[in-house]
Amino acid sequence: MTSVVVVVWILIASISSLFGGNGNPAPAATNSPVVTAKAGEPCAPGAVLVTAQIGDGTTTKTNFDTGVKPLIWFTLTNVGNVECTFSAGSRVQFYTITSGPETIWTSKDCDRSADVDSIVTLKPNVARLSPASTWSRVRSAGGGSGSGCGAGQAKVLSGGASYHLKVEVGGVISAKDVQFVLN
Repeated sequence: MTSVVVVVWILIASISSLFGGNGNPAPAATNSPVVTAKAGEPCAPGAVLVTAQIGDGTTTKTNFDTGVKPLIWFTLTNVGNVECTFSAGSRVQFYTITSGPETIWTSKDCDRSADVDSIVTLKPNVARLSPASTWSRVRSAGGGSGSGCGAGQAKVLSGGASYHLKVEVGGVISAKDVQFVLN
């Protein structure tokens, strides 16, 4: 009986020492420090919210009549607490329109030779709108070819077809996609 008590005591002591002696696990060390930007520096990771928009260029819409070409744009919002800078030029802007799992159109297939770099300053909690671009209701060429995404491409289905828009800017992808219908 004494040997059983000793073995049980050794087990309890061993387990107790693993958990800081009081039966509660020791707090785990984190390897990811909180990153914050200083005013005027590049925005900290997670400080910029990108929101995809579709509509007439000023008002968002989710339904488009036959022949109406939707305009697409995005907003950037600094959700941090200090003014910071963010890369938002056309070189780092990518729109994608899908239907189900299929990519229908992506700006990566457009001629991107005129793209520019642009650093913008974002004030805390102030939405900044991008200029709107027309989507011609067409498929893009595919494969990031740069060979076609304009009016010369194949038309997409309409008559109540549902699509989704996402945008990526400066490596930040819009948290939500925007669903819309082409009539």
